[in-house]
Amino acid sequence: MRYRLIELLADGGFHSGSSLGLQLGISRAAIWKHVKALGEMGLEVHAVRGRGYRLAYNFEPLDGQGIQKQLGESVRPRIQTLEVFPAVDSTSDYLKRIQQPSPPDDMVRVCIAEWQSAGRGRRGRRWVSPYGANLYLSLAAQVSEAMLGSGGLSLAVAIAVAESLQACGLKDAGLKWPNDIYYQGRKLAGILLDLAGESGGPYRIVIGVGVNLKLPVSAARDIDQPWADLSQSGVSVNRSELAALIITSLVRTLDLFNEHGLRAFIKDWERLDLVSGRAVELHNEHKPMIKGVARGIDPRGALLIEHDGVTRSYHAGEVSIRLS
Repeated sequence: MRYRLIELLADGGFHSGSSLGLQLGISRAAIWKHVKALGEMGLEVHAVRGRGYRLAYNFEPLDGQGIQKQLGESVRPRIQTLEVFPAVDSTSDYLKRIQQPSPPDDMVRVCIAEWQSAGRGRRGRRWVSPYGANLYLSLAAQVSEAMLGSGGLSLAVAIAVAESLQACGLKDAGLKWPNDIYYQGRKLAGILLDLAGESGGPYRIVIGVGVNLKLPVSAARDIDQPWADLSQSGVSVNRSELAALIITSLVRTLDLFNEHGLRAFIKDWERLDLVSGRAVELHNEHKPMIKGVARGIDPRGALLIEHDGVTRSYHAGEVSIRLS
């Protein structure tokens, strides 16, 4: 009932309580109770006497069939399942709970949601996920031990997402090691990789992607770092179209990485790298902070930092980095 109400309000126009009640088969009082509950999902509803209810922002609901149709022709047959939910705890956690993709092993599963009640970011941070405002997408695939051992997959995935956003017209985007997408010094999108499997494989990787499209100010209050969304850049894109672009790019990136490793992405990383040549601070809860100058990445995707005339490598998962 709650999600049907959201669909009726998605156009951003005013709807009277009586008309909503007629369409949903419930009383005006019940409509009011459901509207109050929408705030828990990051939705801000304006109530105006004599006019009714409207969302603070309009949005076009995700279209699973439309996403399928817009996938690249070589990618579409590779999708074992593509599920779109109105709500889920976390798109990545959902994929981690279901069975692994069955043979052939080049098939992938995709989960997309309008809202996440427990979206996750790096290092256990919460990923703010208001309903219908952004894109929350995860993709699960099998990968080989050799593929993982080569290092740098997280960076290749970040390039795939950044280039999908550029294809939509975004300019001035860049990457902050290892896999954050930034726009004008503020975080626009984040990526989280989860790995499961026994030693020797096959391994199952779940790639979680969160992209801010039109983040409501009320939801943004819970974000503890500078943020950006696509609307601030002047880019307007249908979320279903963006989802198809990102899925297509991720599948092709996994194929290319499986064949050539990170070396196939080095030039793209150098083009998008926001960190190289800048003074940085490296923080790790188990080690002292390190100050130095970033010097790009090594062949395995580790961050190179020069400190006191010595350059050392620092690997993803062990450290975080802050631009100074």
